[in-house]
Amino acid sequence: MAETGTIHEHDARPISSAPEPRERYLPCVSPQMQALAAVLSRVAATAAPLLISGETGTGKSTLAQQVHEDSPRRGTPLVVLQASSTTVDAVNALAALDGHGVLIEEISELAPAVQDSLVRLLNTAPTESDLRLISTTSQDLVALATRKVIRADLLYRIDVVRLEIPPLRQRPADIIFLAEHFLALAARSFRRDVRGVGLDARDVLARHRWAGNVRELRNCIFESVLRCPHRRLGAADLRLRAPATTEDPEAELVATLSRLHLTYPTDLYTRTQRLLLQWALATCDGNRIRTAALLGIGRGSLRAKLRRHGLDQA
Repeated sequence: MAETGTIHEHDARPISSAPEPRERYLPCVSPQMQALAAVLSRVAATAAPLLISGETGTGKSTLAQQVHEDSPRRGTPLVVLQASSTTVDAVNALAALDGHGVLIEEISELAPAVQDSLVRLLNTAPTESDLRLISTTSQDLVALATRKVIRADLLYRIDVVRLEIPPLRQRPADIIFLAEHFLALAARSFRRDVRGVGLDARDVLARHRWAGNVRELRNCIFESVLRCPHRRLGAADLRLRAPATTEDPEAELVATLSRLHLTYPTDLYTRTQRLLLQWALATCDGNRIRTAALLGIGRGSLRAKLRRHGLDQA
């Protein structure tokens, strides 16, 4: 969380400066987050407006802080505005912050008059200005612009470069990795001798929907470590706020693959392809033509796959 402060000592505008973080952006191993990390330095090097989108709890403000720290403006504090409480005067004051980074959190919550002031500021900023505007949102800004909740011309000005953080349920490889990361932080913070996440706990964590994303996972692990009487965190020790269920079939499939990866860490693709072929054959009562159609592949391709997996006599 940013530490609340002001630009001028006499001014009570809702502007704050974020403190130096204790670590870089959250470590992740999923392909989605590795791809995002790969472009951070290029994004940070420019002064172009940046929009960071993602569900609540995915770490948008943390990522914004990292972009700022990797930028030429790292010597100045990142000025943070909470959109819902930002005033016209606060936006007008930004004109004096050349060389700074400015973060507007949940930009769709800006009042109409404040949006007007921000558009004017962006329109009149000199071309040599080094004021970097970073905005975050958990909303569909295009839909909000259509409904005139946010000005369309403001959207065009803030959405020059975009980074989208996928929800945690779509990157299950990060769930256990982050759980272990948060466990180490919590154990050190609380001085608890808890040294890892047990297999039963991993299974529960992988199946949970994580509506609150990384923030929910962090809170869950910290509270669980605080209460855990063992050296390894077990399923019974987890402090989950909601049932570990999902109504999203794709998310459920991804969670299942995550669990299978724990059992087959080196040949997951081969195992899952064999299971898929067996399921399709059973569903089609062994009819190869219907099986190929169900899988969306040609009959020649099906024959080759069945032969490879020793299922050609099935």
